[in-house]
This record gives sequence, C-alpha cells and structure tokens, in this order.
Amino acid sequence: MFVCEEKLLNVGGVKIAYTECGPQDGRVFFCVHGLLSNGRDYDFLAQDLAQTGYRVICMDLPGRGKSDWFIDKSQYQPPFYIPYCLALISEVTKGAGFDWFGVSLGGMIGLALSVMEGVRLERLILVDIGAEVPAAGLDAVSKLAKFSPEFKTQNEAASFLKIRCSQWGITEDAVWDHLIAHNIKPHGDGYIMHYDPAIGAALPEKNETLAFWDLWRNVRQPLLLIRGEESVLLPLSVANAMRGCYGGKVFDSITFAGCGHVPNLMEAAQINKVLMHINAPSFVA
Repeated sequence: MFVCEEKLLNVGGVKIAYTECGPQDGRVFFCVHGLLSNGRDYDFLAQDLAQTGYRVICMDLPGRGKSDWFIDKSQYQPPFYIPYCLALISEVTKGAGFDWFGVSLGGMIGLALSVMEGVRLERLILVDIGAEVPAAGLDAVSKLAKFSPEFKTQNEAASFLKIRCSQWGITEDAVWDHLIAHNIKPHGDGYIMHYDPAIGAALPEKNETLAFWDLWRNVRQPLLLIRGEESVLLPLSVANAMRGCYGGKVFDSITFAGCGHVPNLMEAAQINKVLMHINAPSFVA
C-alpha cells in the first residue's frame, strides 16, 4: 500500500499543504476538496488510485487543513485560490498534463482551469457541482459554514461534523473516525474545526443562483460528472442540461443513491465505481 506523504509548498509566503500518494512516474491526478473540507478526505481514494498507477496530489486550499489562513479574509473567494493551485500544478507536473478531480468548490476551480491557456488539464472530474448552482443550495451551505463555534469536547465537535456531513451517505465507522481525526483540532481548552471561521463569514446569508454556462460550453476535456441523487447543488435537471450543451467528445456520469451534497467517495462501493469509470478505455484524453 502507498502512504499519503504530507508535504508543504511555499507560495508567496503562504504555506500550502498537500499529500502525495503513488509512483513518481504515474499520471498526475489532483484531488481538490469542497468549501469546508480538506485534502485528507481523499486518503482512501488516493491509495486505491495509486495502486492503479496514478500519482495523486490532494491539496488543502488556503484556510483549511494544514495550509496557512489568509491574512486578508476577503480573499476566501474562488478567484483567489487559483494562483495557489497553479503554483502547485507547476511544482508537481513540471509542465506535463494532469487530471483534475474537483469536489464542489474544487470543481468550480477545475472549471476555470480547464479553459485557461497553457494549463494542461487533460481530464476533468466534477463532483456535485455544475454549470448552475441553485440559490437554495448555496443558502444551505452558507448556513453550515457560518456555524463554527468552539467545542468543549471532541465528542461535541464530532457531533457537529456528523451534522455537516450528514448528506454524504457514510455508513462505515472507519470513515467517521478518519474524518474526525483530520477535521477537528485542539484549541485552547476545547476543540475547533480545521478551517478558518472567516470562510463562513465571507459568505452571504441569502444567495443568488450562480451560472457558468458560457464557461461550460467551452469545456473540451473528457468529463466525468458525479452527483448525489438528492443533491441540492447539482439537481438532475442541471446535469441533463450540461450533457445537452457539452462541446467535448466524452461525457460520462455517475449518480450515487442515498446521498446528497456530496457523495463521500471514501467507501469501497463508491470508490470502485469511480475507478471503473476513470479507467474505462473510453475516458481518455
């Protein structure tokens, strides 16, 4: 089994944490998390991908996990994350092509990178994010993000974490144990979540629907779209509309029953299905 090795990259004075798993000469596969998550969410997936020859890079976006927090809290917006992603891409790939597996916020970043000149993003996997994001779904995410108190005990923090991740379709205790280990940290006499509370403070309480249709119509990479059947951020109607105006050659999709935003992608049943689609002969750059 490959080990997820922790590393740091200094980008303009901001330390970006990431894990690396797999052979050095493997196809580079970036995993980038959602709003309140971190790269360690994908340890299980990374190990299985590494076994099939991928070199998997799972980063902590600024303000999460072991990456530095922004001094200017207004920078917790998608455009400000892109330079750090580009720096890590350059560091790891040395100009070679790569795949991008983006979950929610990580998928938004992936969409932007997919149409940037000079960025050799060869295959795009979007998880529970699409070309349109309903306002109601954004409101639900904002509400959770704004609730980030300190907890007296680890059990209290774990109870909140289980509420935050209640739509993920998690059925295994080992997955909860892993999330608790990497999403909760001691703070003073108590515990806090691993992310900067300012992330939630930067979000509006009432949101407008976001639309990226013009950007989406320019995506040409082979595309795998993954969603939870009950997702509030990627409804089936949006997924179907994306398929209808996709301009590339390969559009594949997976819908996981029993979960909403987002599928956990940590349990064998979900991982195996993802691997089957990623490694299919038809899903090529």
